Amino acid sequence: MRPAAAQPQPFDADRDRWTHAVQEAARLHHSVRAELAIRASTPAAARGAMEALLLIRERTRDGWLRWDIFGPHPAGVLREAGFFDPEQHRLGRWVCRSVWGRRPPQYIWTLGCLVLPRPLPVGRTALFTVTAFAVLGPATSLLPAATGLLAAGAAGMAAAAGVPAAVQRFTRRRVRVVETSKAYAAVFYRLLADEQRLRMLAERSGRYELARAAAVLPRLVWDAAGLVPLAADNVEARDLLLGYAQSLALLVDQAVEVGRREEAVESAIRDDRVAVVPVRPALPEGLLPRQLLDDARLELEELGEGLLHAREVLGGAHDDRTQSARSGESDE
Repeated sequence: MRPAAAQPQPFDADRDRWTHAVQEAARLHHSVRAELAIRASTPAAARGAMEALLLIRERTRDGWLRWDIFGPHPAGVLREAGFFDPEQHRLGRWVCRSVWGRRPPQYIWTLGCLVLPRPLPVGRTALFTVTAFAVLGPATSLLPAATGLLAAGAAGMAAAAGVPAAVQRFTRRRVRVVETSKAYAAVFYRLLADEQRLRMLAERSGRYELARAAAVLPRLVWDAAGLVPLAADNVEARDLLLGYAQSLALLVDQAVEVGRREEAVESAIRDDRVAVVPVRPALPEGLLPRQLLDDARLELEELGEGLLHAREVLGGAHDDRTQSARSGESDE
């Protein structure tokens, strides 16, 4: 079995995008250092918020990744991985990315289960106040103008605080974040590396079996991200997380082997000038119990054995033709 990668590659191994992101982060790093040097008495919380800007934020289809380029690893160190619920609508995913993908306000206070920003942004408060005044205009027409304006202002301030807080609470249930500080974050990052490798193999190959295996990856990552905070204290959650990681690692190994055998068979087919069988279309994404990973691995194993047999048959036929040609030359 191959050694497992400790983390995925930034930007799906796109060197140009990574180089550009590093250059932008380095430029920002010098600016932040100069600002911190000037403001020597900056509070620790503010300094931490400014230093957080130095993390490269990679936007992915299913969430985001935050990379630290100033750590010991020259290619960047994964510090945070966030994922959206794969079953939600595209609009819900956009809301999650807009609200949860950004850092929360530095100073907050709570009201019940809601987390409210403090102080309220002036622009947002003014917008909600004007909207409330327009909506409540007919209802407050019988009241004095000052009373109606006061009611609209109160409603606008309540909406400016409550609506974003309610949206944030709604999205938190549909976003899971794994940070480096978690006890089993390393296991999850290795799982992410295998997920990336299998997805890239499926995109390059175009095989139906690989596409089917890759279709379950978003749900697998979502489930694994939910197990990470529980794994330290819950034996069942830990076993499930380790089982997911092990099954996916075996699946990737089988996919790599299938890719090698497929390349060998295609090479033999090109040598013999045999028409290539058209590739069937990929299935859509599906849900994932762990057993599906094992079933997919068995399918790939059978496919690999078939490809190996095909290569042997093609090689034997080629040897027979070569032997016949040599026998004909000897007879002449």
